[in-house]
Amino acid sequence: MRVGEPAVYAERAGYDKMWHPGCFVCCNCSELLVDMIYFWKKGKLYCGRHYGDSEKPRCGGCDELIFSNEYTQAEGQNWHLKHFCCFECDCILAGETYVMENDKPVCQPCYMKSYAVKCSSCQNPVEPEAQRVSYGDFHWHADPQCFKCSGCSKCLVGQRFMAVKNLLVCSVECKKKVTA
Repeated sequence: MRVGEPAVYAERAGYDKMWHPGCFVCCNCSELLVDMIYFWKKGKLYCGRHYGDSEKPRCGGCDELIFSNEYTQAEGQNWHLKHFCCFECDCILAGETYVMENDKPVCQPCYMKSYAVKCSSCQNPVEPEAQRVSYGDFHWHADPQCFKCSGCSKCLVGQRFMAVKNLLVCSVECKKKVTA
């Protein structure tokens, strides 16, 4: 700094610290802090938002600081317990099984009702944690009752198969049987 230049003196930083007005900024976001409330921590300037972030976690739902000792962590974020909830029905998901659908948390009952694919064989929804086989727009439970040859009922899990319309077959012979 040169003599005669305007300077910002920050009392919290100590008597020997001064900044050009344009340099008095938050170390995280570069927000200009002249005429603002600022914070000084470990030799750095912070705006109110980023100082708060350095002290307490921020909720991914409401974007407010979490002051409670009870909160949940999910999907790489911290959440107030009441804010980590199902996007469909608002039930609280902390400690519960949920599925991410379109980047939104959904409880298992809502997932089954609104998002689960239907098994092409039994027509029941395929649970999110269940093993499944998908081929194009068709989905099956990966078990002998659902993923089987339409000609001879042989289980096709781990086997080669052919799709004929919406039917599965294990061989040319079975293909002839189901298309006859």
